[in-house]
Amino acid sequence: MLQVRRKLMQSFKSFLKEEAEGAKLKHITHAEDRPLQSGSKGFEHAVSALNTAHQHAKSSGHSTHLSMKYDGSPSIVFGHHPENGKFFVASKSAFNKNPKINYTPKDIEKNHGHAPGLVNKLKQALTHLKKVAPKTGVYQGDVMFGDEDKKETKKGVSFTPNTITYTAKGDEADKIRRAKFGVVVHTQYHGKDINSMSADPHPDLHSFKDHPDVWTKHPAHDTSKINYTAKEQDTFKKHMEAAQKIHDEGGKKMYSATEPHQGAGGHLETYINHTVRTDEKPTAAGLIKHIQNKYNREAEKLKTPVGQARKEAEAKSHIEHIDANKEHYNNLLSMHNHLQKAKNVLVKNLETHTGGLEHHIDNKPTGPEGFVVHHAGEPTKLVNRKEFAKANLLKVRK
Repeated sequence: MLQVRRKLMQSFKSFLKEEAEGAKLKHITHAEDRPLQSGSKGFEHAVSALNTAHQHAKSSGHSTHLSMKYDGSPSIVFGHHPENGKFFVASKSAFNKNPKINYTPKDIEKNHGHAPGLVNKLKQALTHLKKVAPKTGVYQGDVMFGDEDKKETKKGVSFTPNTITYTAKGDEADKIRRAKFGVVVHTQYHGKDINSMSADPHPDLHSFKDHPDVWTKHPAHDTSKINYTAKEQDTFKKHMEAAQKIHDEGGKKMYSATEPHQGAGGHLETYINHTVRTDEKPTAAGLIKHIQNKYNREAEKLKTPVGQARKEAEAKSHIEHIDANKEHYNNLLSMHNHLQKAKNVLVKNLETHTGGLEHHIDNKPTGPEGFVVHHAGEPTKLVNRKEFAKANLLKVRK
């Protein structure tokens, strides 16, 4: 059990690190994964976030609390530096302990020369975003296209920043044809210096200037163009009630028993990603198999019997713990399943309005990447994992 206690301490340290980095937008968690990351606290946040999205889906109009997630790449930080007023561009490394801030093309080559694709996009961002950015402020967004990324098709003009291919028609297509750079701005930062800045998921884009060289898209989702039926709402409530029942009955015992494998990047989260790729139903038995395979692969890479034996002992400790608490793990995964099904009801409905752009993956029609609901100052993503997340995970593995 020593290894399990060590894992518990590592999870706690990981949690502290996440709390320290919480002011910066680096990674957005799936709603249903929150209990796997932070137990009871995560469940309560997931429920609140899903109910927030549910209420907005029932209403009609734009909401800054619910936005469409665009499949752009790379994610960039840009604006006027709060300490010197100079315009800069950066990748997410803007928020590293030693931030990489780029004021000139030479800075970009020096800081990112190992990644030619990133260098290309950052140079274009440096050239074009200063044409539209306000005189003050720092923003974050996802690059949708550079001038060389656009393709004419029978339907209009298309671009593929990551996994999804977007196609625009009519007036929107004409704007994109004229533009040399496209970006979706989803976050604004406030603070006197880069290190202390806090993320605001409701960027004020009214202060951005218009320029034909730059195409921008507001991520706020228009729920007036969807039809959230009474039957869909009942299905959502059914799964939310089922998840709540497991939470209430499992209580502290369930979360305490499964805590050694919780946390961002913990075994529970990596196992869920595995099941997304393989279409398996998550179970305690499946988690055991996943952990055993992981440690077997790690042991095979080691050359000494001592190192291999250590890995085998670690695997045994994890497996014995899960086996002794199998009911709690199965309940937690069942609760995760209900949260996921409730989320899928919302996503299926929300994606009937695609923001004026067609979406395809490998020439097959698809919905948007997903949606982001902003609750308690923290974003949570709602994604159809069987469709988009699976395609993205498989793309990474190729």
